[in-house]
Amino acid sequence: MDPARGLLSLSEQDLGIVRAEKRLDEIPEKRAILELRKRIREFEAVRAKAEAYVNEARHAVKRDEDEAAGLDAKIESEQAKILSGSITNPKELQNLTRELDALKRRKDKLDNTTISVMEKVETGEGQVARIDEAIGLAHSKEEQLIAAFQEKGGTLQREIASMKAKRDALSAALPAELVARYEQQRTTKHGIGVGMLQGDTCSACRVQLPSERTQALEAGPDIGVCPNCKRLLIVRTGEAHE
Repeated sequence: MDPARGLLSLSEQDLGIVRAEKRLDEIPEKRAILELRKRIREFEAVRAKAEAYVNEARHAVKRDEDEAAGLDAKIESEQAKILSGSITNPKELQNLTRELDALKRRKDKLDNTTISVMEKVETGEGQVARIDEAIGLAHSKEEQLIAAFQEKGGTLQREIASMKAKRDALSAALPAELVARYEQQRTTKHGIGVGMLQGDTCSACRVQLPSERTQALEAGPDIGVCPNCKRLLIVRTGEAHE
C-alpha cells in the first residue's frame, strides 16, 4: 500500500468515526438515558439511607421489646411477693410497693417510646416503598429509551463498527513508525493528525505556506511535515507520483 494514500485513508476513516460518534452522542434518547441513570443512582442513594434508618429503628424496637419483657417479668415477680403475704414488715412492704410503681412507670414510658419508634419504622418503610416504586418506574422508562436509542442508533453503530474495522486494517498495513507519528499528532492536534498540501496551503491548518517552503516540500518525499502546524503533510500520493 502506498503510505501516503493509506495515511490519507486512515485520516478519513478517523474523521468519519468522530463525526458518526458525535451524531450518536447527540441522539436525544442517549442523553435522556444518561440523565435517567443519574436520577436512579440518586434514588438508590436515598433508598440506602432510608433502609438504614428503618433497620436502626427496627433494632431499637427489638431492644425496647426485650427490655419490656424483662420488666413484665420483674413486675409479675414483685406483685407475686406482695400478694403472697409472706412479707409482713411494713417498711419492707412499702419499699417493695415503691419499687413496683417505679417498674410500672418505666414500663409505661418504654411502651410509649416503642410506639413512637414503631411509627417511625412504618413511616420509613413507606418511604422505602415509594422510592422502590420510583426506581421501578425509572427502570421501565430506561428500557423504553434504550429501545428507542437502539432503533435510532443501530445504523450509526453498525456504520461506526464498519469504519473501525477498515481503520484497523489500514493501520495494520502501514509502517508502524508512520502510524505512531500520526497517532501522536492526532492526539495533540484536536483529532487531526495529517493534512494535505493543496497548492501552497496545508489543508489541516489552512495556512498558506511561503513559496520556498512549498518548493522544499514538493522536492521532498511524499509525506512531509507542515512547517506551520507540524502535522504530517501529504505532498502527493503514489498515484499522483506515478
